[in-house]
Amino acid sequence: MAEVKLRALGLREVDFGDFDRYLTVLTEDGRKVEILCKNARRGKKQNPAARQFCYSEFVLSERRGRYTLREADFVHSFFPLSQDIERYALACYLAEVAAALTTPDEDNPAICRLLLHALYALEGKKREPALVKAAFEWRVMAESGYAPDLSDCGVCGNVIEQPPVYFSVRAGTAADEKCARRVGGYARLADSTLRALVHVLTCEAGKTYAFALTGPAREQFCRMAEDYVQYHLGRGFDSLQFYRSVALPETGRRDKPSAP
Repeated sequence: MAEVKLRALGLREVDFGDFDRYLTVLTEDGRKVEILCKNARRGKKQNPAARQFCYSEFVLSERRGRYTLREADFVHSFFPLSQDIERYALACYLAEVAAALTTPDEDNPAICRLLLHALYALEGKKREPALVKAAFEWRVMAESGYAPDLSDCGVCGNVIEQPPVYFSVRAGTAADEKCARRVGGYARLADSTLRALVHVLTCEAGKTYAFALTGPAREQFCRMAEDYVQYHLGRGFDSLQFYRSVALPETGRRDKPSAP
């Protein structure tokens, strides 16, 4: 067996057999890896660094593409998230989205950085959960090849030089007012929604969540982000239902997505 060392964030745990556990992790280079943790549920054999939402240094045994845990040491534990049900539920959703967008074979380090910054933002309680969620949704889709085009009109191809700007979740493109009215399916973006979108899509990863938004623009920004993920990935997320069930009213919980 070969020895493999890597740094990774625990995304999901699944108990196996009487004492074992499978831990799905996101490596710092953006690969999704499944690790068998033998005797992980047996007394002194438990390793707290090999758990969900722990960012750790792992030493693994690898054989034919399968990994077994040898050692794990903390880099950072996001354990405080488990003490706030809303933020923990949101972290589970962000982890599920990240898992859906990564594979064992392709590197995408931006996704790991983006998720870590989101968890730090939730842990620190300095950012509103709903805005962390929406910012992550927009940026992770962009980093995964689903970036919305806000600069050129998706209908006529011309540069949109000034507001108002319209946007279609389904098309993933913006449109000027004339074209939007002509073809339909585009919703007008509030000016502050547009500014927030541009910030989230173009800033350094560490500044993704460093913004504020209120009122109708905040609701639009959050609603479109969730719809964008579900429409372009063609699926829902069980953890999103969990998050909606525990989220406070001001986080903009909705029962059904709707894509303009």
